[in-house]
Amino acid sequence: PYTYFTSDELHLGEISLECSRAGASAVALWATHQLMPPVVNGQFATDLEKSRSAALKLYEKLSSNENFFPIVKPETDIVTWGLKGKCTSHMSELAHAFFKKAEENSLYLSLYKYPTSKLNNPDFDIDSEYLVCLRSSLMKPEHEDWLEEIWDRMIASL
Repeated sequence: PYTYFTSDELHLGEISLECSRAGASAVALWATHQLMPPVVNGQFATDLEKSRSAALKLYEKLSSNENFFPIVKPETDIVTWGLKGKCTSHMSELAHAFFKKAEENSLYLSLYKYPTSKLNNPDFDIDSEYLVCLRSSLMKPEHEDWLEEIWDRMIASL
């Protein structure tokens, strides 16, 4: 599900070299470490820390908002969330609509199918095998500085 991109149109991520392709992650890691060696408190470590910090801040915003719910607390720079609703099928429809509206607001997200069997004590009905969620990768250190703008675009996409 991580590499599955749900789009009716051809997307650059489906036809280009990126880290989700076999072998590309090893090349990407090697190239990254050539440019930014993994040194404690170095530039690479600082950038990773800022990206994770941005993800945790977004997670907190999602947790305190009445329209969203985060799926799991992020361990990396990837945040996954759903839109609140009465049942999973309706919530999945809301996620698709939000995805389109977000793109209109120049906020580029991914859709993610999360198995409903992994949801713990939900306060909504489960009427589908998967819940379509939204996923954001805050992989640039600048995302921490842009978080308020990102959040404003998310709210505008409701």
